[in-house]
Amino acid sequence: MTDTTVRRRPARPRPAEGSARRAGLRQAGRQRAGRRRGGRLKDLLPVPFHLVWVITCILLIFGLCMMLSVSTAVTSGDKFGYLRNQGITAAVGMAMLVVLSRVDHQKLRTWSVLFLGAVVFSLLLLHVPGVARVEGGAGSYIPVGPFTYQPSEFAKLAVVLLGAHVLTSPRVADGRFRSYMLPFGLCSLLMILLVVWEHDLGTAIIIAGLMLGMLWIGGIKGSQLALLAGMGFAGAAGLILTSEERISRFLSFWNPAHDPSGSSYQLTQSLVALGRGGWFGVGPGQSVQKYQYLPKARSDMIFAILGEEFGLVGGGLVIILFIAFALMCWRLARSCSDPMGRLLIAGCGMLVTLEAVVNIGGVIGALPLTGVPLPFISYGRNSLLVMLAAVGLILAVCRRSRDVSARSEGVRYDNVVTHLDSRRRDGRARSARAGAR
Repeated sequence: MTDTTVRRRPARPRPAEGSARRAGLRQAGRQRAGRRRGGRLKDLLPVPFHLVWVITCILLIFGLCMMLSVSTAVTSGDKFGYLRNQGITAAVGMAMLVVLSRVDHQKLRTWSVLFLGAVVFSLLLLHVPGVARVEGGAGSYIPVGPFTYQPSEFAKLAVVLLGAHVLTSPRVADGRFRSYMLPFGLCSLLMILLVVWEHDLGTAIIIAGLMLGMLWIGGIKGSQLALLAGMGFAGAAGLILTSEERISRFLSFWNPAHDPSGSSYQLTQSLVALGRGGWFGVGPGQSVQKYQYLPKARSDMIFAILGEEFGLVGGGLVIILFIAFALMCWRLARSCSDPMGRLLIAGCGMLVTLEAVVNIGGVIGALPLTGVPLPFISYGRNSLLVMLAAVGLILAVCRRSRDVSARSEGVRYDNVVTHLDSRRRDGRARSARAGAR
């Protein structure tokens, strides 16, 4: 008798087992997708994250090139002093940017209060006789050996840090006007008054704009924000009307031909430089206005020299870079799930773009001249350090905060099912049998 071997086919998985396995695979896939969506901002939004620091580096290179250009116009002393000082500050600032980008921004809550106290103390120290040094009509500088310390520049960063800390604390959960103004609004107003006391209205306007912007993002009511803005405009108008210099500067903005050899001289020479540049400029280093024709060519009016040497194309490229920087910060802030991180990104982005708008607007005659430097490009060591520190804080938030879409697909599916069940006439959830059908 021959033995016959019966080959049996492998048993197919039962329907219940197959369904369970498929359900497990779907759940694992949903969890992986949820982890991807709930990852860090720098991984989920790599283009905005990298564009922030790339644009910063490009603008910084622009600034060093412009410092080399204006250094050639120095007739006495160290011809390359501006370039050397700005280059050393840029190196220190970039090192500070890298260090701050590795910091846990949540640990800055306590440091923001200490930083605010140091800045307020420095602003008060300026009014001690013999301490401050007057430049440009404002006593805003404290000599520290071969360097100068300008507290009003660091006051801008103090407003952003304090706003990110206070406006995300439980004290503003009730949404009352008093909760927003105490202590954030009160401390900001104190710094504004101290800066105005230095006769630096331009910096005070920047701090006031940052305060209003942080309150708006922090959730203050529109009517309350409008009230504060109205009070700010009224205060600025009062300060202008009480100073002959400010009145003449405002009249020169309103009508540049009012006094072309007096109060309108700086704006007139700025417009001459921009007009001389044309479409493509006169060439790098070929500016004429930097030879003592345009006052403060290396600092407040550097955009006019840039427009003269690189024309409308070069000036337009700088404006596009600032617009792209603002849009990338806005994109990162909207996608940040951490309230404090969201306010930090938005506040630091506003700090850079608001100064750029005020500076460029004054140079082209669209806004009154306020003496505000152009971020990353104008000569100014304190301003450059503050701007690079702001960029470092933006990168720090992106390295640690997560995206707003941190929910997994399973959570979303459950929410949809719950919503559909709530729409049923009997208000009951669907049974397993009905779902199978």
